[in-house]
Amino acid sequence: MSAGRRSRRFRGAADGVALGICLLLACLLGACATIEPPQGGPVDRTPPSVLAVSPDSGAVGLDGLSELEIIFSEKVNPQPAIRFLHLYPPLEYGATKWHGRRRVTVELREPLPPDTVIVVEIPRGYSDVHRVESRLSLRYPLATADSLPSGRITGRLRFEDEPAAGAVIELYPVPPDTLEYFRQDFLRRAETDSTGDFVLPWLATPGGPYLLRAFLDRNGDLRPADNEPQRLLPVEITLTTESPTADAGTHILYGPQAPGRLLGLAGASEADARHLFGWTQKIAEGDTGFAPQHLKTPPPGQAPVAPGDTTVFDPAGPGTIRAILFADLDGDSLLSALPDSSAVPDTVLWRWEPHVTAEPLEIAPGLDLVAPLPAVPDTLTSCPTPPPARASRDTAAVVPDLPDSTRSPEGGLE
Repeated sequence: MSAGRRSRRFRGAADGVALGICLLLACLLGACATIEPPQGGPVDRTPPSVLAVSPDSGAVGLDGLSELEIIFSEKVNPQPAIRFLHLYPPLEYGATKWHGRRRVTVELREPLPPDTVIVVEIPRGYSDVHRVESRLSLRYPLATADSLPSGRITGRLRFEDEPAAGAVIELYPVPPDTLEYFRQDFLRRAETDSTGDFVLPWLATPGGPYLLRAFLDRNGDLRPADNEPQRLLPVEITLTTESPTADAGTHILYGPQAPGRLLGLAGASEADARHLFGWTQKIAEGDTGFAPQHLKTPPPGQAPVAPGDTTVFDPAGPGTIRAILFADLDGDSLLSALPDSSAVPDTVLWRWEPHVTAEPLEIAPGLDLVAPLPAVPDTLTSCPTPPPARASRDTAAVVPDLPDSTRSPEGGLE
């Protein structure tokens, strides 16, 4: 055998021995290693939560503080503070520093303002590394003063005969007459418990006046959506030193399509011999105004209007509506076109009975709107098309005598 062949055999044997040693070492190391649970093990369904905060909830005398720390119960997805942290009153954030995925420090651009209560809010909805979202919000106070204020507002919400659990309540200052309340930033917010009760604590006394908006947060984003029941509560609350606690009462939330009612107040000046009727009509997008139509039956919801009294139009809305009122001169309970044979000899022209509209009127879902009704005029207006022939209509009848101002100089109709 040649020297070259012996050399190749030796190298092959050596390589085999080396490979065997490597496999043996790998087996020994594997026997000593910690066994990890296999992929596809138990699914993580535990939502994350806040384990600790610093400064602690209720801490006072924090003048000059410019950093907050939050520790979570498990690893969460790191994100900037503006995405998961709210402060009331709002303050500007500096850097957000994550230490691993369980602890975060949030720097403020300026120290906490003096003699102020700051409510820290960590809303529900942040997620852990397995995309399980938190289910509970955390709100706690900090103060640069020496104590926390004792003002608080309580109340209860219901929806369809059940407690409105998980509803959100926003606290607003009463705005000036030139501004709608929701065009302002809200001051605080709270959520109802399983019984529908809510508490807005740590309010200054004296304080207010305040308004409350409530909505049923079905999608869990803490913002009112068009398809969620919501309303401005019909209370205006002021806290005083003598009465630092106020109860807003029990209020019902209604679905966005729940009809409301119009409580129309007719003036006493309508107390004449005419029979007055009215009904409501939704104002759709692109509406060009009310145009009378020839009807065979009264429109839905038509009701007699009593001068000097309240007329209930039920249902009405929700949304933007108009109220139509008319004087029933011919006694058929319809807004009718009446013949006027005196305008031009041997012709019959038609004129609508006196009518008027009140618009736009905004009906909140499920609620009542109290609004004055306009006076129905004496004048009749031109009807371009004659009504369909009806056996009960007396085409020889003429309208009652009216002031000359209802006719044009040519003797025709206005």
